[in-house]
Amino acid sequence: MGATNCPETPRQKMISMMYLVYTALLALNVSTDVLNGFTVVQKSLSQSIETTTKKNASLIASLESMKSMNATKIGPWLDKAMLVRERSQALIDQVEDMKYRIISTADGVSVEDIKKAEEQDGEYKIQKRDNLDVPAQVALNTAEIKDAYYGQYLKDSIDAYAAYVSQIVSDDEALTNTIQKNFDTSDQPNPQEPDQPVPWLHRTFDHMPVVAVMTLLTKVEQDIRNTEADVISHIISLVDAGDFRVNKISAEVIPDASYVTRGGKYRARIILAAVDSTQKPEIIVNGKPLEKGEEVYTVACGSTGKFPVKGEIKLLKPDGTTADYPFESEYIVGEPTAIISADMMNVFYAGIDNPVSISVPGVAAANINATSTNGTLVKTSKGWSIKPIKVGQPCNISVSAKMDDGKVQAIGGKPFRVKALPPPMAYIEYQQDGVPSKYKGGKGFSKAYLVAAKGIKAELDDADLDVKYQVLSFDLNYNDSMGNTLVKTSKSTNFTDDQRNIMRGMAKGKRFFISQIRAKGPDGIERVLPPIEVIVN
Repeated sequence: MGATNCPETPRQKMISMMYLVYTALLALNVSTDVLNGFTVVQKSLSQSIETTTKKNASLIASLESMKSMNATKIGPWLDKAMLVRERSQALIDQVEDMKYRIISTADGVSVEDIKKAEEQDGEYKIQKRDNLDVPAQVALNTAEIKDAYYGQYLKDSIDAYAAYVSQIVSDDEALTNTIQKNFDTSDQPNPQEPDQPVPWLHRTFDHMPVVAVMTLLTKVEQDIRNTEADVISHIISLVDAGDFRVNKISAEVIPDASYVTRGGKYRARIILAAVDSTQKPEIIVNGKPLEKGEEVYTVACGSTGKFPVKGEIKLLKPDGTTADYPFESEYIVGEPTAIISADMMNVFYAGIDNPVSISVPGVAAANINATSTNGTLVKTSKGWSIKPIKVGQPCNISVSAKMDDGKVQAIGGKPFRVKALPPPMAYIEYQQDGVPSKYKGGKGFSKAYLVAAKGIKAELDDADLDVKYQVLSFDLNYNDSMGNTLVKTSKSTNFTDDQRNIMRGMAKGKRFFISQIRAKGPDGIERVLPPIEVIVN
């Protein structure tokens, strides 16, 4: 730190020692896992670059093939694409040179030895990949090239390349913004010192491990190859390929819908399958020309039936003559109809929600509205649902729809009969080999199953109706040893302890009855169900 005639003071020695300790700590912070992570990313980027390079070669081959069919028209575009390719390769070579210089300086080997190892083994394994000093030493402090430090020369080349390709794609704002973002070498804010921004060279090379700088530079190479692909693709898109690649031109009618309801409108686009963007063709439909530049045919539909859409498209050819391309189609206008059906049966049941399907051909579900009498009709996630009120009184559903012109039109309606829910059947639910089973009486019933059963349940004897019933109470009627009929009542759906004790004491062949079974359904009506005759087996 000091000359012989100017020895270091104790304070200077302390500062020097602290710097050495700080540097050592920084080096220790670059863990092996982090270094290995950079290596993995480096390999992934290299593979991506190889793929993009092959894609770019394919794009150039495509242009060369197009040139073979029309050299006069395609030649200038191919030359421009080749120049983009050359500029891209030149910048990649410069980035590669930077990478070789850093590795050579870090490991103390020649660039030739590095390249020789790559040729023999497919890659050169960096020995000093955690070195934090060499990248800045090479990029910021080494011999000057073209009146600038080598890192500055690389930055200038990147800026020049970005400006060059941006000018080529200047008509594509999104692509231009992407290029500027990928090659942004401007100073960035410093969170610790906002008034002192960090230059690109310093955040790329200063105090960065060698392997991290390799990954960053490989990312620059990937951006160059991706940009090369985007720019060449953009050049190809600018070629008017219709002069030589299109071998068939046909007229097309593209309707919004081929079936419309009376009162609605039929709309269709009349276009050519291949068009010249520099001129608008003349379109004649059913004997009347569309307005210049218009390609949408609209006509009011006041009556039902089948209607033709025919005419021709007149296109001006390069030699001044006109080519005619005929077209023909048709559309159908029908009476407005509503399709209304009960999802369960042809009747509605009072007091419960009955699912209903309501649709209008050619009209979106969101534009359909429906109302009803003698019930509440609501739209659900699956369609519609109606809850009738009075039994015996018809339930009328009326449908309207919002048409394309914004007007609401009445479509139709349909009446439905309203019936009361049928009475359910009671049963004893028990488990047979772990499977829920039902005993409805009239035949022998295992005493083991009977004692293990929880109680009485009820359901409709109709698979089409998924209606739940709740058993409120029931009586167990049995005869004692004197022949007297006794009754034990449960005030719920479950057997009481007294009822279970009676069933446990019954001998094989004995009979008893479950009666006065009261159950309530979703319609709120309480019903007394037929009794169950139980024969103990």
